[in-house]
Amino acid sequence: MSLFRILHIGRVIYKEIKNQKEFNKNFLVPYLNALEIRHQGKFSKEQKEKIVNYYGMFITSFLCSSYKRLHGKTLSAAERKRATLFGILTPVGDDLFDIDKLDNESIRAITFDPDHYEATTFSSKVAKEIQSFQLKNVPHLIQYIAAAQAVLDIQIETEKQIHAILSKEELERITFSKGAASVIIYYQILEDLADDKMFKALDLIGSLFQLGNDVFDLYKDVRDDIHTLVNTCPDFIHFKNEFTERVALQNKAIMNLSYPADAKKDFCLVVNIINARSLVAIDQLIDKQKQWGKQIQWNQLDRKEMICDMEKPINLLKWLYYIWKIPNY
Repeated sequence: MSLFRILHIGRVIYKEIKNQKEFNKNFLVPYLNALEIRHQGKFSKEQKEKIVNYYGMFITSFLCSSYKRLHGKTLSAAERKRATLFGILTPVGDDLFDIDKLDNESIRAITFDPDHYEATTFSSKVAKEIQSFQLKNVPHLIQYIAAAQAVLDIQIETEKQIHAILSKEELERITFSKGAASVIIYYQILEDLADDKMFKALDLIGSLFQLGNDVFDLYKDVRDDIHTLVNTCPDFIHFKNEFTERVALQNKAIMNLSYPADAKKDFCLVVNIINARSLVAIDQLIDKQKQWGKQIQWNQLDRKEMICDMEKPINLLKWLYYIWKIPNY
């Protein structure tokens, strides 16, 4: 990957983040405050920060804007609003399962028929309002509903990972499906439809993103007794090899898309910025396993030993190295 292309994409992403920060200042933050007043509840500090700084920031400016650039377009105001609102719906949706403990039928009602659901908790009221807006405003309703169904189905399946040891094959199926559903639904709130080639690429992109999330969520998952491919991994050198093989499959699928070559190269670089970050953390896990000389017993370690500090100069340098290297896999 050429240095020129990396610098070009860096400028593009910087501009997108700047635009989204302004949008969040003018729309997202006031809207979150209004939701708290209207529904007489509170987002936790951690949750609000995650919405403003991650789901409502990088997913929109990084992922959704990259989808649009494949088509030679930029995010419209309506698309930006839908994507940002979905950035609230994602963590709030987790609360419906984890905190509110709603039954599956209630969650299905909020997802597919929110206007007729009697919400009683803060999270369910927020989810109902946002999902009602999305169903009335997405340009391709059938595709959005199908994507929402996939997200809901796999969210229910992830309950199997709590307090239970699953086979590697079952963990792969759940992990990869969850990642694919997460990136596909963001595509389905936009104005351009995905074709079969795009779905194949999104499947692979999402699976890698979810693996990366599990790497960086290692401490939280160990604490909560959630079993993942990461915290049950017996050999991180093999894990890295499988990860990079999947990166190569993803890159091939991206370059097989029916878009201009330069647009595909830019998109490949963007998604691999995330994968490069994951590889830095995986290298740290390899080093940790070498110290143990066997499979790591994570419950014997403290938080500091399970997190990857991406602000360390050595990790930043490694990240830049992988950004340059892995788009060529």
